[in-house]
Amino acid sequence: MVAKLPAKKSLSVQALEELRLDILEGKIPPGTCLVERTLAESMGISRTPVHDALNVLVVEKLVRKLPNNGFVVAQIEKTDIIQLYTIRLQLEPLAVEWALPNISPTVIGRLKKNTDRMEKCLLESDMTCIRKANVQFHQIILAAAQSHVLTSFIEQIQSNSRLFQIRSLSVPGRTAEVIKEHRTIIAALEKPDVSAAVASMKVHLTNALNWRLLSLDSNLDSNDESKVKNGER
Repeated sequence: MVAKLPAKKSLSVQALEELRLDILEGKIPPGTCLVERTLAESMGISRTPVHDALNVLVVEKLVRKLPNNGFVVAQIEKTDIIQLYTIRLQLEPLAVEWALPNISPTVIGRLKKNTDRMEKCLLESDMTCIRKANVQFHQIILAAAQSHVLTSFIEQIQSNSRLFQIRSLSVPGRTAEVIKEHRTIIAALEKPDVSAAVASMKVHLTNALNWRLLSLDSNLDSNDESKVKNGER
């Protein structure tokens, strides 16, 4: 299931990082039972650091603890998706509004470079790169808002939504739409047009919610990169 770990960081940290990545990348899908002994053997370590790592993942809501002390990868709940995006629709347009006075040519350049990289990643069917670029796009805008309080709230919401964000980007055709939406937001910020920028972010997040729900209902394979590349629907 997972590769053996190099002896650099503490074993608990190594196990945590490896398991978290495999869950977020969809290599260990929702609903999978996580057996400490099996995981420990595959990593070449004892059960204790694996147990510690699983308990941290429970706190991060990526893993759920069972009544019999077992563990299972958290399922994606539709209610959670709707609630998280309802909150994002309130906070992230506000981040755009606060960021606008601080949008410099340098920031615009970073946003354009990020979107160009995302497009290149799509052509190469590099889903890991796509996901990172998507997160960084929003981080650039959030940083420009220059609000530690708003950043704290939004980062917490985004952290809680990582599990289902990955699946929706793998829905055929969605990444291409995300790229278009990002470019629309950039154009509004570059003018600058606060109303258009806020509206564009709201459209982007509303579309994201709809695609998230579609990915949940369709039960698509989150690692089917060939369909993403070809833009099949």
